[in-house]
Formats: sequence, C-alpha cells, structure tokens
Amino acid sequence: MSKLGAARAAHQATTNRFGATEITWLIISTVGMLPLAAMAALALVVLVIVILLSGSQMTSYSPDPSSTLGPGAAGSVLTELAGGDGRGGFQESGVPDPDLVAPIRAAARECDLLTPVILAAQIEYASDFDADKEGQQGRKGLSQLTPDVFERYGEDDDDSGEASALDPEDSIHAHARWFCHLAGETQRLLDSESVVGDHLTLTLLAWDQGVEAVKAQGGMPVIVLDSYPFRVRGLFARYTIGGTDTSTATPEPSPSGSPAAGSRKRTAPDDDGALLTGSTFDAVFPGRNPFYTYAGLTDAMAAFPAFAATGDERTRRRELAAFLANVDHETGGLVHVDEIDRAAWGTYCDGAQPYGCPAGRTAYHGRGPIQLSWNSNYKAAGDALGLDLLGNPDLVSTDPSVAWRTALWFWMTQRGAGTTTPHAAITGGAGFGGTIRSINGALECGGGNAGQVDKRVDAYRRITAALDVDPGDEGTLRC
Repeated sequence: MSKLGAARAAHQATTNRFGATEITWLIISTVGMLPLAAMAALALVVLVIVILLSGSQMTSYSPDPSSTLGPGAAGSVLTELAGGDGRGGFQESGVPDPDLVAPIRAAARECDLLTPVILAAQIEYASDFDADKEGQQGRKGLSQLTPDVFERYGEDDDDSGEASALDPEDSIHAHARWFCHLAGETQRLLDSESVVGDHLTLTLLAWDQGVEAVKAQGGMPVIVLDSYPFRVRGLFARYTIGGTDTSTATPEPSPSGSPAAGSRKRTAPDDDGALLTGSTFDAVFPGRNPFYTYAGLTDAMAAFPAFAATGDERTRRRELAAFLANVDHETGGLVHVDEIDRAAWGTYCDGAQPYGCPAGRTAYHGRGPIQLSWNSNYKAAGDALGLDLLGNPDLVSTDPSVAWRTALWFWMTQRGAGTTTPHAAITGGAGFGGTIRSINGALECGGGNAGQVDKRVDAYRRITAALDVDPGDEGTLRC
C-alpha cells in the first residue's frame, strides 16, 4: 500500500472510531502542539551545529592536496551558519560615525581573536553607537561596560587628561582589553578541556554571562539562537565587506519616535577606493583555503605601508597583482598552507647556524602564502616581525595575519635568487619577470623551467585583469 493510501485508511479508521466532538478536540490538540514540534526540530538543528562547531576549532590547517578546500572547510560552513567568524574585510561605511573607524581598527589589534567586525557589532548591540548612553548598573558609553570593568581596563586613550567611559576612544579601547582578557580565560578553559564550543562564541558568552557561568555549564548551551553570541554574530554582515545587510530600508519609528536600537538605515557596501576589496579577493581565489583570510592580508599590508603604495596607481595595482600571482603559484591558488611534499620537510634545517633548529629538524618546511622555509628564514622573519618564529614556526600555519606578514616580509626585504627585492623589481621597472627572478630565479629563469614561469605569468595576467590594470610591457613579463 502506498504512503498516501495508508494515510487515507488511517484517517477513515479514526473517523469511524471517534465522533465529531472527539475529532474536533483531536484537531485542536494537534494544532496546538505544532509550535512545540517546530521548536523541538529547531533545537535539534542547533544542537547539531553546536556539536560540529565545537569539534572544528580551525586553529590549524594542513590541506589535503586533492581537496580545494582542505580540512576546516566544514567548520567554516558551520561558522557561517552561526553568523560568521567576524574575520572578513572591515566595511567601514557600516559605522555611522567615521571618526570611530580608526579607534575601532586600532583597538581590534589588542589580541588575535578580536577583529574590527566583531568590535563594531558588539558596540552596535550595546549602545547602537550612542556615545552618551547611560544604562543599568552604572553602564555608560559606546560599550556599556560596568563601572568596575572600566576602572580595571579603561585608560586615557584619547589623551584628554582623564579616562572616561563617555569618551568614545577610551570606551572602545577598554572594550578591546576586556574582550581579550575574556578570550584568554576561555582559551584556558578550552585547553584544559573544561568546556566545548568555538573560541569566539565562548568569549562572547563570557562577555554576557561571565567566565564562571561558561565553565559551570560546560561551554555552549544547547538552545543558543536567542543568546548574546548569536545576536552579535547576526550583526557581522553589516560590517563585513561583501556581507549581506538586510537592514537597508528605513525602519519604522519606535513608539518613542526614534529608530529602534540596531535598526538604523544603512547603505550597501562600497569599495572605499581600496585597490583590493574583499569581493575581488574572493573572486581571484574562489577555491582558497579558509585559513587565507582577506582580513589577515589587510592587517599584514598595514604593517608594510610601502607595499602597493609606491609610484602611480598603475604601478601600485601591478605590484599587488604581482604579489598575488606569485602567491597563487606558490600555494596552488591559496589552497595549500603547509608544503605538500612531506618527504622534504626534514631538509630545511641548517645545523651550521648557531641557533640551530630548536623546534625540530622537520619544523622549518614551507608554510604560508610564500612558503617560508629554512630555519634561517624563520629566524630572520621572526626577528623582523617581533615574533619567535624560530621557536614556534607553526604560527605561520595557524595565524592568518602572521602568515601574510611573512610573505610581505619576504616580498619587501629579501632578494632571494635575484639582485633586488620583488618590491623593488616591480616598482623599479623590471616588471613581473623581475619578481620571478627575485623569488625563484635560480630554478626558473633563463630557461630553467619555462613551464613554471608561464604559470606565474598566466596568474599575473588573470589578476591584473581583475584589478583593472594592464600587465605592462610583454618583454618584462618573463625572466
């Protein structure tokens, strides 16, 4: 019997068994239980998401060469379902007061977990960017910190002569310090396996409920859609380049006559004159590993202000394209984070160096956008960036900003196999071919490996087209 036939037979049996009154009450009872059934189904979906998120911390990536996404892709998808990780490019136009953009960017550098997107979303949720707001329990200012928290973490960041929660810059920086303190506490809970959940969600939960509450409940509760972490993550798209903001329409006024909190009129994201936007970055690297974030790249670029900022606009765009083309070649389209030839991992330890290889002989293999390798390069890059990359080389494969900074460090300061740096080559007229010579000239240039050179040039042509600039003289594209 078909499912439809069985249903009809069951319905007829029920009609024969019960009278009209009984049927009426049965229908009413069934309809009344529908909301409960819907809630139960929703809770089940949320439980699955939370469990999977807790198992996908996304702190280390070693992609399978056969995959264009690599491990962590599933965790990335689930994070997007939860509202995103807040690590996309910062959409500055989402902030209603342009004067707050610089303090938000600066404060977000307080720790690795915090980003401008996360900070802006939290501020909107707390005060709707009302710097004069005074709330319950003595909370004041943009971030609505309690007086005891501001007393501990507030400083005179705007150099006004006093630290005040009503000073926007003081409030923003105190917010960042408190957030990063909580991030450290929740990381310790994760390290001790006292809680489950992803680091950001647990930190947001600690912001709302306190660290002890997070520890007491073992991490993320099952029903979370109405919780503070999910409400804040729901605002991330408004401050992310390429994010989808559904609040573009003018809101209905609240009963008081003013717009409801969090419902200001917003405009669609724009490019803000940037040479590379988040949407273009995604288009250039459609199959990239989620480890290689746009935010990590822009953070690294801020550390090297001369990069893509030397010469006229055409030269700047060509340098950016040349860098991304060489990175594309080194990583297979930003897919590989660690060198895929594991058999070669033990060949990059120069034991003659006085500092040796403290992390182990196999620890200095190629990592990151430019595939940094050899203990000597990890030592030099770490010294330049103020990081212990010699002792902890895994930072290059676990921190997106560090990974991009090592690539730009090489690009801006190292000559490789050439006589000049890649930066000087492209900005000084040597063309894209000059950058190839600086990076891998001993193996590829002068007929060494024409096929590899062609692949780099093809990537350069594709990316210059995406950045709306011509590639330059044909004679300068190869080495």
